[in-house]
Amino acid sequence: MLSKRALMLGLTGMGLCALMAATAAQAARAPEATPIRFSQWTDEDPPYLFYPTDKLEIQVPGAPELSRTTQVGQDGRITLPLVGQVMAAYKSVPDLQTEITELYRPYLRHPEVTVFPGDTGNTRVLVGGEVRSPGWVEMPGDFDALSAALAAGGFTNAAKSQQVLILRRGLDGTIMQRLIDLKSPLNGKASMAVALRRHDIIFVPKTRIAKAGVWVEQNINNIVPAGIMNWLLYSQN
Repeated sequence: MLSKRALMLGLTGMGLCALMAATAAQAARAPEATPIRFSQWTDEDPPYLFYPTDKLEIQVPGAPELSRTTQVGQDGRITLPLVGQVMAAYKSVPDLQTEITELYRPYLRHPEVTVFPGDTGNTRVLVGGEVRSPGWVEMPGDFDALSAALAAGGFTNAAKSQQVLILRRGLDGTIMQRLIDLKSPLNGKASMAVALRRHDIIFVPKTRIAKAGVWVEQNINNIVPAGIMNWLLYSQN
């Protein structure tokens, strides 16, 4: 006859096996991640979008008491009279203007709202991968990718600095990617500086990234951490 201890161990083992089997089955049923498709890189300016800390002016000619100057909070929202909090971050001027107009429609007979961008915050980009202090980098005015990498502490010894990846949201909302060489300027060689835009992502890889765009598309999830890609893909939704 089995002892009570042996019986308990057996039941525990069976429970663990069942849990592992259920977990494996659930993983097998999980859909595969959708491959990321990049649009062609362009240096055209995307539409202006509001970001946290940006200031804006809202004018309501038919109800001047509703007009005000406000600031986008860290949570991406602004607070307006009558309608409360409104998500403003990652929206263009026309989109935000239309949304506020519709929110005031129940309160005003003929609502007319005009939104004007005010002072903007510093240029803010995300630097990740093989740099000594990965994270957000902020600088006043315009700056380039090399300046951002140096502001993030510079490259580690494992950095592949001649094949740095820049990710940027394009005109149509899709993601663009570009490989640039940040090693040549450090060695005194001529290289074209790549100006950054707000909320660009600069990723310095450890292993070699092939220049072929198809390879990058197929392997991007193994190169850039999922959290960074999710932020880029869904931050404006």
